[in-house]
Amino acid sequence: MGYDTSFHALDMRLAEERILPYLAGLGGDADLDDLIALAVEQARVRFRAKAWALGALKVADDEFDSALYVWGRPYLITAETPAEVAETAVRYRDCTIGTVDELARAQLALFDPALAARTEPDMSGTLPGADDLAIDIAWKIRLLRQAALALRSGQPTVDDPHSPETHDAADLLRNNLQFCLVEFAARLLPGWMDRGVVWPTALAEEAGTGWPAGFGGNGPLLGDLPSQFPEIAWRTEDTITANYVIGGFVGAGDATAARGWLAEHAEALSGGDDRTRLSLRKCDEALALAELIGGGFAEATEIYSGMEGRIN
Repeated sequence: MGYDTSFHALDMRLAEERILPYLAGLGGDADLDDLIALAVEQARVRFRAKAWALGALKVADDEFDSALYVWGRPYLITAETPAEVAETAVRYRDCTIGTVDELARAQLALFDPALAARTEPDMSGTLPGADDLAIDIAWKIRLLRQAALALRSGQPTVDDPHSPETHDAADLLRNNLQFCLVEFAARLLPGWMDRGVVWPTALAEEAGTGWPAGFGGNGPLLGDLPSQFPEIAWRTEDTITANYVIGGFVGAGDATAARGWLAEHAEALSGGDDRTRLSLRKCDEALALAELIGGGFAEATEIYSGMEGRIN
């Protein structure tokens, strides 16, 4: 089984104050409509930034590493240091479709002015319209919310609005909440793409370095839902065990310790392998973004899939 791996900086204040209450069935059904609209705009921004990256790949030489600049970092980022990469990610997050081209061109010029001069965005791909994007972005969190509302009203099941299926409401929440939370958050601030068993908790186990500093299980991503729904045997993980799973989690304020640990053990974790070194670089950059926004960090699988067109 292959893994489409990703590393995510998470805005935990947004998760705790907006997304988790919605998933718990609190407030109104339209309470995240503003975030969904923002996620639609971000999808357009990411698509355009990646079009520039793919266009550059067509005309660049081997120094333009597609594993980093296309299928690694979010958007199109060529900055060198983790701090600069993180700052650029925030600038993209704050872009609109009307301003993203300027930033993408600047990133190409930073890498190589000649490459920037001869690159045109590759628009051979297609992006759904705004209404279809909104449905794709929102349907999972809306279904989990309906599951929570069903349990609050004493109903054990919830109907799937997109199929004839009926779901066990408790199972739906237990097995999907952390993943859907991170997936939705990544629509607003994308993560780093990778492939294979290259997440920090697995590398630490393989290298025998001991548990990575700053990392814990993904239980904090449940917020206070366990106390609101004590009847659910909530599922938590401290590492990735399968596809569509959130593994190790770094809480807000612990990213600096996690980065220090990765730097200290980088050679042991990579085993001297250049590809794994690149994975560790991506992980460190995502942690640097978590550090910058005062947020958390999570390792994940199947948030993205290059083969399926789900990219960052």
